[in-house]
Amino acid sequence: MFNLGTSEGRKASAFAALLGACIIFTIFAAVGVYLVSGIAKYSYYLALAAHAQIMIGLTAFTALFVRRTIKIGRDGVDFSNAADSAEKVADAAVEKAEEIKEEINNV
Repeated sequence: MFNLGTSEGRKASAFAALLGACIIFTIFAAVGVYLVSGIAKYSYYLALAAHAQIMIGLTAFTALFVRRTIKIGRDGVDFSNAADSAEKVADAAVEKAEEIKEEINNV
């Protein structure tokens, strides 16, 4: 089904597993709230648990789709994400293009 030997295959299988788990969470919460709908206290606590499950699912999706790194060293803690890295690469490419343009104009 998914080629787990590649990074994209592992991401796709993780996405499928998370999606399936979130669907099960939702069904479980809906059935549970329906079953205890006559008891307000139970409905309240079950709704809190459902919100916690949704938060866990969304956090897992965020972790899957957003690449973040945390480095802890003597200088302190450094948080970075893929968007920062991409911006640095783009800035370096623009600087290099300007250098090449100046070299062409000087010839």
